[in-house]
Amino acid sequence: MRIFSLFLAIFLAASAQAQPRFGLNEADYALAQRWLRASCLAPDARPLIDALSSRRTAMQTAFAGALAEGPTADEIAAVRGAAANRWRAQRAFLDDAALKDALSEDQRQALRSQSEDAATRSEVENFINGYKSNAMSGLAIVGDGSALDRLREISMRGNAPEALAARAALAYRQSLPKH
Repeated sequence: MRIFSLFLAIFLAASAQAQPRFGLNEADYALAQRWLRASCLAPDARPLIDALSSRRTAMQTAFAGALAEGPTADEIAAVRGAAANRWRAQRAFLDDAALKDALSEDQRQALRSQSEDAATRSEVENFINGYKSNAMSGLAIVGDGSALDRLREISMRGNAPEALAARAALAYRQSLPKH
């Protein structure tokens, strides 16, 4: 259910009309957005990484900007709206007989006790963290020395989500085959 929610949020955010940011042209911005909004790249990673690398300067600009600014207010609003709608749909489904067979009463009660605000806030935070994490992994792929230094600095922030993401991005860079 959580994966479905994430895909729906990403789809809705992607549906919002994307206006180029960070001084990029439309094609470069669309390429950066494809990376920033991805949730799993396993089958498509190599062609996308090659495309990012072929536009290294523009992509570094995009990913540095995305890391600094995060998603747009419209993207966040789309995720927030989708999360609120999902919460309401779950509320309506809690007393369905099929759910009673699938979940224990304790699990159903835990779902009932989560407020709409808490559920929505959690999904929005996950979206923002994922977006910035993808910006960091993008920087790790295309970034120059100063971008990598920035990732190393972020990685030193203990167990904060951004530190973990920066460490993962730097490790990802090390795992890529050298061209």
